[in-house]
Amino acid sequence: MTMPAGIATQALYEGLDVRVRLSQLARWREQYEIQDKALEVRAAALDPGKRQDIQKGAQIATMRRRLRLQLVAEPLELPTDALQQDGYVAMRASLSQQFASLSRDERRQWLVNFLFLMTPALYQLDRKIARVRGHLRFGQQRNFLLGGVSGSGKTTYLDFLAFLSPARIEAERNVVPVVKIDAPVSNHTPKPLLQRMILSCGYTYLQHDNEEDLLMKLCLYFQRCGVELLVVDEVEHLKRLEIRRRLLEVSNVTQGVPIICAACHPHTFTDNDPEIAGRWNDCVMLPQYTGDALRQLLAFLDMLLPFPESSHLDVYTILTEEGIVDGPARLVETSTAGVLRDIMILVAESSMRAIDRGDSHISPALLAGAWADLQTRRVTDFLSVIP
Repeated sequence: MTMPAGIATQALYEGLDVRVRLSQLARWREQYEIQDKALEVRAAALDPGKRQDIQKGAQIATMRRRLRLQLVAEPLELPTDALQQDGYVAMRASLSQQFASLSRDERRQWLVNFLFLMTPALYQLDRKIARVRGHLRFGQQRNFLLGGVSGSGKTTYLDFLAFLSPARIEAERNVVPVVKIDAPVSNHTPKPLLQRMILSCGYTYLQHDNEEDLLMKLCLYFQRCGVELLVVDEVEHLKRLEIRRRLLEVSNVTQGVPIICAACHPHTFTDNDPEIAGRWNDCVMLPQYTGDALRQLLAFLDMLLPFPESSHLDVYTILTEEGIVDGPARLVETSTAGVLRDIMILVAESSMRAIDRGDSHISPALLAGAWADLQTRRVTDFLSVIP
């Protein structure tokens, strides 16, 4: 048996043809627009007076949210190890030369790459999940917790994983390799938790279904759909022990399907319950980027910026005639606290401004101005800064 493949990426080690990549981005955008329009038409045809149509509408909304990742269907993968200096310099020189020939519109289009990059930390998570899914084939269950501050990339990665393992409708069943849900905020009853899992399998439920009905249906659907992985995001919402116990019961009745529980502070899911803690006894924490880790990340982001000159994003201090001042890395660290989402939004916004001004790189002053404006506008969605 072969191990399930992870997310398909394009590694920078393999070199990067900018024109080819732009063609891919254009094709993926076209596919996204066609598929999103089709889902919009399906949603418009639903009857809000029918309970099953309301449930189908919720399914379509989830699909449309994840479909945005079609814009970068094969993300760029940052090297897991620091490149040797000569290799980095050669790669940067090659990309700078290619970027110099781009039009403004092409440079704007290029920034879509920053919607999702496979960082070394996300690559390690991707490999781990592939191994976990492989264990299922040998009858072994491997649950684990996934944590990290808000914006560390948890949800985007998990949505990408679900997006690239889409449900397939076959003659006699739905095939759903990855079921991903957000834990419900309501803690009155476990029913919403079970209902969301059923919807993610492509099925609907009845209004009078009780908890046991839903659990048994879920057990059946997981078998019929060939589910290989269950992901429960925002698991911190499950505060009542009885509801967390229902998730443990799902683990017991679903043929050993591995369950990933993700949250900013995932260990709260295991608090005060030794059995849950024993079942979820492994934890992966995604990092915040500061110091050397931030410097290495910014060095690769700088290399991918669509400008003919380096912006020296990885420099912490700059010596000027007036003395030592903060460099781009210090500005990024101070502004974003090393949160990956905010780093990407800041880099994208700053790049858009530099492109519109016709600049050859991003300056520290431009970075600072972009961050101040982002805070005023309260921007948290990457695509809101990319046309």
